[in-house]
Amino acid sequence: MTQLTRTQFDALQDQWERLPDLGTSYSNSGEHYRLVALLNSYGYHPSSREAAIKLAERLLSHGYSN
Repeated sequence: MTQLTRTQFDALQDQWERLPDLGTSYSNSGEHYRLVALLNSYGYHPSSREAAIKLAERLLSHGYSN
């Protein structure tokens, strides 16, 4: 897994902060779909909202490259 650029990291972090918790939210806010679309634009293709969340967590934990 390659590190994100600072711009990508910041965009992912912003989207991450908008996500409702899957376990407590029954609303269809669309934020999870925006997360999937953002990850797709980075070349990752998660197969579900849950996979997108796990992938985003891993990417954010690795930080960004300068």
